[in-house]
Amino acid sequence: MKKIFILITLLFMGCTGVKVKEKVSSDKAEKIFIVKSSKLHLNDGKSHIMDAYDPFEPLNRRIYYFNYQFDKWVGLPVSDSYKFFLPQTARTGVGNFFSNLYEPISAINGVLILDYKAVFTGIGRFFINTTIGVAGLFDVATLINIPKHELTLNDTLAVYGVKDGPYLILPFLGPSDLRNAGSLLTTFVLRVPLDPINIYSGSLWEDIAIKGLDAVDVRSEINFRYYSLGTPFEYEYVRLLYLRSMEIRETNIKKN
Repeated sequence: MKKIFILITLLFMGCTGVKVKEKVSSDKAEKIFIVKSSKLHLNDGKSHIMDAYDPFEPLNRRIYYFNYQFDKWVGLPVSDSYKFFLPQTARTGVGNFFSNLYEPISAINGVLILDYKAVFTGIGRFFINTTIGVAGLFDVATLINIPKHELTLNDTLAVYGVKDGPYLILPFLGPSDLRNAGSLLTTFVLRVPLDPINIYSGSLWEDIAIKGLDAVDVRSEINFRYYSLGTPFEYEYVRLLYLRSMEIRETNIKKN
């Protein structure tokens, strides 16, 4: 995530001025220019690099601003306090614990797309880290050279040709799309019977507290700050980078 938002900054730095460049090929010359709106266009009349399928943009922008306010007044103060009071070693253990809970989901998706490497590594990592790694607090599997091979339901649907659908900003969660949003919801429901927390958790409030700790731990590892790019087009840049990163991930999954 840190690398993603560094790339956003670089994109912005490269698009602050109005420039005209000419690219000459064997059959035609194309002009690539950046207009004052900071949107990059290719003058063949077909390509608009900053454009995206975002039919809910007015609503998405409102949710984006809501997420900013929530992050400013709740997310950041809580995650900063979490980092201040809990040493890095303890935070690493918390992150390992929650990451381990998703290993069976990776294995299930490996079965669905016939990726047996993901199946065996998912099952192996979960068994080793849950036992030797003390309920997943220690990532023993990585230490013995069993790398993490993460697969999500969104990856599975992409392999089977399900389109990503319109771009969405999810409350609290941020950039997504229709396919990914449905995958997140389904994964959360499927994880319930697989989640060891449900075995020893005694009440709804304990469950909420544990899930909240997961969310705080994730936020503490993300360096992104809303409206820190110094550009009025932050929404467009975040959207662009999310869509491109998902496109690259989908391409890599299909190649494997």
